[in-house]
Amino acid sequence: MSETVGYIGLGDMGGAMSETLTASYDLVVFDLSDEAIAKLVEKGARAATSGASLAAECTHISICVPDDTAVMEVVSGTDGILASCRPGTSIAVHSTVHPDTIRDLHVLAAEREVILFDAGVAGGSWAAREGSLVIMLGVPEAGISELARDVIDKCAGAVFEGGGIGAGMAMKVAFNVMTYFQQAALSAAYQIVVGEDSDPEMLLEGWRHVGQLGKLTERFYPLVSMPPEAKGGPLGSYLATTIGIAEKDLDLAVNLGLESGRRMPVVEAVRDSMRLVYGMPKS
Repeated sequence: MSETVGYIGLGDMGGAMSETLTASYDLVVFDLSDEAIAKLVEKGARAATSGASLAAECTHISICVPDDTAVMEVVSGTDGILASCRPGTSIAVHSTVHPDTIRDLHVLAAEREVILFDAGVAGGSWAAREGSLVIMLGVPEAGISELARDVIDKCAGAVFEGGGIGAGMAMKVAFNVMTYFQQAALSAAYQIVVGEDSDPEMLLEGWRHVGQLGKLTERFYPLVSMPPEAKGGPLGSYLATTIGIAEKDLDLAVNLGLESGRRMPVVEAVRDSMRLVYGMPKS
């Protein structure tokens, strides 16, 4: 408990990871939502008044905010954490962003003797609470600190080193392509079976028998089978946020393909169908 660890971004994934870390570290947290901070304080974390104040007292900082713009603002914005970080601090970016965002911020951080690297996370908030996430690293030439590795290991069931800085994030984008394709396939298959008055539960059993139905996809099934009228209120707001994240992640995949000279029309089609996949009306 001697090392102070910080966590910025306490949404679905960040909040769950932070809960796991409170058992092992003096954990300081920050989020734009006072309610999200309060939940973690109840679990044993300490609240920071800003990202900058958090950075001033932490040896390692994890970041899990929505997108590239938010990551850039947290790290290098007007009140960003780099200005407050002490030399030797490590920063793990868990947000799904463009690999170039990681590379650019890694260079900025190095100028202050701070090590920033990518640590893409996958598996869902339930896996974060179990400490069984898949974490995909982009590892700098000098490696990462013992504390940074320990923080990652506390949340992970499996850690994969994708290569140098940015490579872990490329792996995460690719991982998400498979996740969302499986969701789209399950949604389409469900509509076929139900439309022909067949039993979707039997279809699930068939998939289980041959190993086609993984944990993530099976956890998605209740949403597919839920009637549209049940997807209102807080659940509807949560699903709208989740769909927005899916569209953002798939757009990243499309752009990475274009940048390497490979157009990805199938990825574009799934990206543009995510509201339908989740059984939500078009906005």
